[in-house]
Amino acid sequence: MKIFKFFIFSIFMATLSLTAFAQHDHSSMGSGSDMNRNMNMNSQMSMLPPKTETLKVWGKCEMCKARIEKIALARGATTADWNVKTKFLTVVYDTGKSSLDYISDKLVKAGHDTGLRSAKDKAYNALLDCCKYERIR
Repeated sequence: MKIFKFFIFSIFMATLSLTAFAQHDHSSMGSGSDMNRNMNMNSQMSMLPPKTETLKVWGKCEMCKARIEKIALARGATTADWNVKTKFLTVVYDTGKSSLDYISDKLVKAGHDTGLRSAKDKAYNALLDCCKYERIR
């Protein structure tokens, strides 16, 4: 019987010491309202309004339009519209996820000159014949 009481007492003490160890001081974390205020400030900082910009992109046809818009959308634009006549690409993007330079770089690698960069001859020559525009150098 003494062994049984000792065993129960040992379990009780072990449980008590574990619960005391698990408790820690929350005073350094601030009050709940301070934590909520900090969380709200962080979420507001990451929710910048989307940016709308235009970029001159050379191309020639509807196939170019589809390619240019697809590349822009794949590179972080939420909307992309390339006008075949004016050669202007209008993009809307989240500045935290993309930039006009990044989108332009990917268009250049696909063979399309932009207002920021010129495509390498190898990339331009890889375009289909119907997509080859008159290059301005």
